[in-house]
Amino acid sequence: MWHRYACLIVAASVAGAATASAASPDTPCGKHDAGAAGKVALPAMSIKTALYGVAVSGRLLKVDLNGGKTTILSDHGFESMPSLRASADGRWLSYSGVLKTGNKTQYWLYDRRRHSEQLVYEHPAWGGGIPAFSPDSRYLAIGAAYDSRWGGASGDGLFLFDTQTSRLLPVKLPPGISGRQAWPSTSWSRDGTLLFLARGLLPDARFSYVGYHPASTRSSMLSGQYDSQEHRYTFKRGNKTIPAADEGVPRSDIAHESGWSPGGQWRAYFDQRQDSRPYQLLVAGKAGAIRPVAVGGYSQCEGYTLNIIGWFDERHLLYRSGMTTYRVFDAETGNTADLPGEDDMPLSFTW
Repeated sequence: MWHRYACLIVAASVAGAATASAASPDTPCGKHDAGAAGKVALPAMSIKTALYGVAVSGRLLKVDLNGGKTTILSDHGFESMPSLRASADGRWLSYSGVLKTGNKTQYWLYDRRRHSEQLVYEHPAWGGGIPAFSPDSRYLAIGAAYDSRWGGASGDGLFLFDTQTSRLLPVKLPPGISGRQAWPSTSWSRDGTLLFLARGLLPDARFSYVGYHPASTRSSMLSGQYDSQEHRYTFKRGNKTIPAADEGVPRSDIAHESGWSPGGQWRAYFDQRQDSRPYQLLVAGKAGAIRPVAVGGYSQCEGYTLNIIGWFDERHLLYRSGMTTYRVFDAETGNTADLPGEDDMPLSFTW
């Protein structure tokens, strides 16, 4: 919930062969040249993975990469692109935001298995946090903080939506903490404890650290601190830091320094990416083959020009070139294909 996600990126030239020219050390902002060698149409790659994501229009979309078809799964009239989170088991998608009417914040849940959705909570506009799935994918934590624009209306507090029973359960707070003191953003520990902050409980502390256990419906006081390097709050039991669970952030929003294919046959990595020097994105196979993917550089205003997003399957790597340009590299053939542009693609997506 309190991560800073690496989106410091700019477009770079694609190298279909080792002789591709390098980007200049100080690439002008917004100017990026793409190589044409090895470029194919996306359907030619026969990628069976489907993308699920949200667009600026507020719609929830499904994109078939094999056939190129985009399906609108829902359109509830959000004012802008809603937040998106995915459960660890891949079944559930949470998306929420403020409606165009400006009077409500709504939280929806999409079931990828049954291809259905349901409204799980709503409250007056503003004051909402980003929902978070428990590591076992059973619960969706929702937080809402009272906003002065509510005009005295109710709806603040912390809640858990149980995906097994389709019930919305209030989180029982420790004595002395009201719903308006609980911070609307939450996270989970790996052992399934809901972690959240409360404001102003102790005279000498800005925040109190609280853990909630869904199985026992009990809360416990914890300790913690703000980690300025990780840009997040960490929670502790005694002197031991509580390991945080994965937050279900859309895969498109996270950049990696390297990444293995699901079966471990290929590894994507950067060669000598440092300062403003040109660098290569490479894919290495277990058999010893090394394939050049693209050449990147560094821009003072936008950062590194290439980022690894992840693998669709055992041969198709997704990487980002620029703020919104996504490309697929086929480790078997060395070919590259572009994902659809902004008119056809969600800006934040997962698979």
